[in-house]
Amino acid sequence: MGRDSYDEQLDRLTGVLATMSRDASAAIRGASGALLDVDRGAAQAVLDGDAVLDAARSDVEAMIPQVLVRHQPVASDLRLVLCALRMAGDLERMGDLAVHVAKIVLMRHPVGVVPEPAVPLLTSMADAAARIADKTAVVLATRDRFDAMQLGLDDDEVDAAQERLLSMLVSAWPYGVESAIDLALVGRYYERYADHAVNVARQVVYLVTGTIRL
Repeated sequence: MGRDSYDEQLDRLTGVLATMSRDASAAIRGASGALLDVDRGAAQAVLDGDAVLDAARSDVEAMIPQVLVRHQPVASDLRLVLCALRMAGDLERMGDLAVHVAKIVLMRHPVGVVPEPAVPLLTSMADAAARIADKTAVVLATRDRFDAMQLGLDDDEVDAAQERLLSMLVSAWPYGVESAIDLALVGRYYERYADHAVNVARQVVYLVTGTIRL
């Protein structure tokens, strides 16, 4: 197998990851729009689109053995294929978490999931999660380890919002237990989504430096 063909395989692997990252970002934006606008169509679209991310992860998993078997990778290339496997798992899971948000919207429709007092907080969480996803896509493309390390700060914003949400729900929440459970789950989904995005960034740092420093 020639080096050109090998490099093409590595480029294809990187391209699949970049596409997955954009799809994961679109999924959380769609789920957030469905949540905040009580939009059944948007929620269903998130569910329908999840198969694309699942298929992309399968593509990555199928490509990696081919790369390893047909060519003896140098250290940096070996890091790429190992990181790709981990990244694909995190990105696919990000899509799943967006689906979880969308499913709650569909389950409660036509009733909204987010009562008015919680709208600003959920909007903040949704915006932060989307921002992290967008930055992850950029980091995957640029492999800038400094940008990757900044994602931890964005993740702190989501964690802080989750704590505020939980405090709100346990402070004489007037909308019932079912509503509190829904919002606690939604908050957890956003928190985990951000965590997986940071995991992707960690792999970029490792890919560039050979060490995890995020």
